[in-house]
Amino acid sequence: MKSAVNLGLLWLFGTAFVLLSAAAGTGLLQGPDSLLIQAAQSRPSYSLDVIASLCSALGSLELTALLLFALVTGLFLSGRRRLVARLLLAFLITGLLEYLLKQFLPVPPIPPDFVRIGDSVPVVAVDYSYPYPSGHALRATILLGATYLLSRNSVLRAGITLALLTLLVSRVYVGVHWPSDVAGGALLGVAAVVWAFGEEDQGKDE
Repeated sequence: MKSAVNLGLLWLFGTAFVLLSAAAGTGLLQGPDSLLIQAAQSRPSYSLDVIASLCSALGSLELTALLLFALVTGLFLSGRRRLVARLLLAFLITGLLEYLLKQFLPVPPIPPDFVRIGDSVPVVAVDYSYPYPSGHALRATILLGATYLLSRNSVLRAGITLALLTLLVSRVYVGVHWPSDVAGGALLGVAAVVWAFGEEDQGKDE
């Protein structure tokens, strides 16, 4: 039963991601995106700027990869090698898909007038033609989503959920992504986590 539920969720989030990508690529979301980003930036403040900057660091490729490595190392030592392999594969495949979409899906970049805080210069810089989907949203969803499912503490789970939602909103607030970019990254990340944990009902590897 659990595998059937996981498969259903995978199809749900995967289909939602495909449909959203198609809508973003054809320009259907430009109007709603503009309204939402203006609403997110309607009450700027120094405190929000600081929070958004910290969230941007959390979703960076370097820090996310480091934290994911620490997570899978702990899982490997605890005997959950199948989950380790699936998490790493999901991280790599979705990262490749993100790169391809950012090169070929014609979503207009954010106008300079919307940009409040630029991202810090990454150690490994990659040039993209288009902004969809948000890599920060994708990576943070995979990392925090996996941590959420591995935790059994309700308080910790609530904190993880709040942290992820804050990061997603911050990408729109700072003006580096359209809301649809962030939603696309989050949907792809959720689909990746659902797939990675799809065999967890089988228990630890022998």
